[in-house]
Amino acid sequence: MANDETPSNTTSALKRASFNYFAWLGPIVTVVGATSYFAYFVRFPDLRDFPWVNLPLVGLGAVLSIAGLYRAIRKPGYGLLSKLFAGVAGFFSVALAALFCFYIFDISYRMPDTNGVLEVAQPAPEFSLQDQNNQAVSLSDYRGKPLVITFYRGHW
Repeated sequence: MANDETPSNTTSALKRASFNYFAWLGPIVTVVGATSYFAYFVRFPDLRDFPWVNLPLVGLGAVLSIAGLYRAIRKPGYGLLSKLFAGVAGFFSVALAALFCFYIFDISYRMPDTNGVLEVAQPAPEFSLQDQNNQAVSLSDYRGKPLVITFYRGHW
C-alpha cells in the first residue's frame, strides 16, 4: 500500500468526519445566550430593555443547531445516534430561542392587572414602609402635611 489510505487512516478520517461540532455547539451557545441575560445583562438598562448581546447569541445557537441537524442528515458518515442527537439538540435550541424571544418581547412587557388601582385624587390606603435607616414610616405620620409619593414601574 503506497498511498495514505490505510485502514487505520480511513477509520480515523471517518471518525473525524462523523463528529458533528455544530450539533454540540448550537445548544451550548443558545443556553449561554439565554441564561447570561438573566444572570448578568439584566443589570444594565440598555441591555435589559433590548438584549443586544443575548439575542444574536441565541439566534446563532439556533442556526448552529439547525446546521448540525442538516449536516447529520445530509452528509454521509453519521450514524443513527448522531442523527438522533442532532435532532434533539436542534429542537432544544430552537425551542429555547423561541421561549427566550417570547419572554423578551411579550411576557416582560405585559402590564399587571388594574384591579384595586386607585383613581386620581382618591385617598391612599394606610401602609408602612422602611426608610433608608430601616425605620418604619407610615403614611399616617404625614397626614395633613404636603407629601408626594411616587411609584414607578421598573422593567425587570
